[in-house]
Amino acid sequence: MKTETINILVVDDDKNTRLYVSKLLSVKNWNVDAAADGPAALALAHKKRYDAVILDYRMPGMNGIELCRRIEQIQPGVHRVFLTGFTTIDKVFPAIEAGAERVLAKPVDPAELVQVLEEQLMDGG
Repeated sequence: MKTETINILVVDDDKNTRLYVSKLLSVKNWNVDAAADGPAALALAHKKRYDAVILDYRMPGMNGIELCRRIEQIQPGVHRVFLTGFTTIDKVFPAIEAGAERVLAKPVDPAELVQVLEEQLMDGG
């Protein structure tokens, strides 16, 4: 696992989910920023380099698929994990096609999310 500070961006329009995931990841001593929507997430991504981005699939304005693609343009190679209440193939495939490495079901299993991130961050990438 990387030895320097791990920076993670959590993007979810649901305040409770955003706070829960942020707190969960902060316990790992990871630096966590949160955004309620795509434009706010993009603004943060322009200011700071992230190791991973946790994205909600369905958000008003800009959905997670579009946000995933735009974050990849700003920060090539950033790890991307989707959280969604809709884990059917018609939702999972577009997320993977947009660059997501994993798609996890909501409500999120905390141990699974941490394990996925740890795997992605292993040895710096």
